[in-house]
Amino acid sequence: MLRGHQPHDLDDCLALWQDPAVIRYTTGRPLSRQDVWLRLLRHAGHWALFGFGNWLAFEQRTGRLVGELGLGRFKRDFLQDHPELDPLPEAAWVLMSWAHGQGFASEALTAIFEWHGQHQPPLPSFCIIQPENTPSLRLASAFGYKPQIDLRQDDREWRVLLRPVGGTAGSSAP
Repeated sequence: MLRGHQPHDLDDCLALWQDPAVIRYTTGRPLSRQDVWLRLLRHAGHWALFGFGNWLAFEQRTGRLVGELGLGRFKRDFLQDHPELDPLPEAAWVLMSWAHGQGFASEALTAIFEWHGQHQPPLPSFCIIQPENTPSLRLASAFGYKPQIDLRQDDREWRVLLRPVGGTAGSSAP
């Protein structure tokens, strides 16, 4: 089940952003309660401004938080030298460690890309992934993302991948 962020999601989101498997390839450090609260507010504001953004995914059977996935305009500082990416939505996904490898990301991203294609103008999208994050690179590839450039920020390597308009919507996703 996918839905937007709500104030009562704070504790679940805090657990997500303190999960070692999540922060390893994202923030590099656990986020504080305040930082997670500000992220939650930012996601709600993103939807209000742009009509799209990140969703929370929940396991249908139990209602437990699976993760956070979606498309956004994040204006990342380390992409400033690549203005061609600025107008494009950035795909993002992070899942609780217990949810890895179970097909949740493929299922959620398929629904998100289908929704986005029906409600937003057709644009390519991009994602950024650390080169050693093999599972995320496989997932990105399954959705039609192709490597474009490698960048460095704060002693961390990042790979920018681009998905053309009409890229695969998960039909070949693992």
